[in-house]
Amino acid sequence: MKTKLKNIEEKYNVCIDYACESGSRAWGFASPDSDYDVRFLYTKPIEWYLSVSEKRDTIDIMDGDFDAVGWELRKSLRLLKKSNVPALEHLFSPILYKGDDAFISELRTIALECFSPIACMFHYLSMSKKYEEKLGDRTVKLKNLFYALRTSMAGKWILEYKTMPPVVFSEMLPMISDDVANQIRELMNIKSENNESYLHPRNEKIIRFVSETITNNDKYSKSLPSGKPDANKIDQFLYKVLTM
Repeated sequence: MKTKLKNIEEKYNVCIDYACESGSRAWGFASPDSDYDVRFLYTKPIEWYLSVSEKRDTIDIMDGDFDAVGWELRKSLRLLKKSNVPALEHLFSPILYKGDDAFISELRTIALECFSPIACMFHYLSMSKKYEEKLGDRTVKLKNLFYALRTSMAGKWILEYKTMPPVVFSEMLPMISDDVANQIRELMNIKSENNESYLHPRNEKIIRFVSETITNNDKYSKSLPSGKPDANKIDQFLYKVLTM
């Protein structure tokens, strides 16, 4: 991975300040054929920023099972300010490939200040409803089931704790009944042994749990508070990184 990141830096003339794994490997329910979904933040030489023209601020790479997406740091900070869920989740991935401890610590502090319970809830609600629609057949892809579970339980976490949900899916299981949690763990084991195309017999109890959780999240979502980002603090962080 270090070699791949170094090659990206050289090819695109960037400095990668942070890189992590996202998706099912970071969430803890990967299948044997799951891609490596690498996400990274980068900065350009200072001249890049001193321009009146808008420039491309993303890097997209797809090479076999290596799926990498990079955001320029200013773009990422703008997304964090809006409490963008992918931007938040990437910073708390349990699988890190690159990043200075001080940089990560300061950026995570900014991210938590930007976290908006209501904005993130609406994101998770939208995603959970999308994947719930794919669970109507007699057999279902476990990938779709776990995407529905993760997003609906993330919403449940926000309702109960008003904090950012854990990236690692299993860390949310203690807040639900042992019976449902144990069935989910069994399905996680099955998913870990089968490719993403695998179809599993419909589990009525788990799918009902997903539907009930989504309904409850929807009912109380509008009562949640918004975030309180400090724009000056974000600007100061960007300035410090670019002038180091």
